[in-house]
Amino acid sequence: MVFDMITPSGLAILIVAIAAFIAVFYFLKVVKYLIVNSVIGLILLFVSKFVIEALNLGFNIDINLVSILICAIGGVPGVLIVVLLGFLGIPLA
Repeated sequence: MVFDMITPSGLAILIVAIAAFIAVFYFLKVVKYLIVNSVIGLILLFVSKFVIEALNLGFNIDINLVSILICAIGGVPGVLIVVLLGFLGIPLA
């Protein structure tokens, strides 16, 4: 029969392969979420800078390495933090 050809080491390799596939699947799912969140955060940073300058709201958002990293890591909450710090006049340099 077919089950006579399955050895314990072959079964262990099959279980490890299935576990690795599941781990990679969930890792890529999380990475995809982080990439989408980062892209949305960076787009919102540039849009909010444009809107604040266009409406002349009285404060400015500096786009530098620190603000880009905050928005890339934090996403939408990162943009809110950068805008709030810009409104309060706290520099990110």
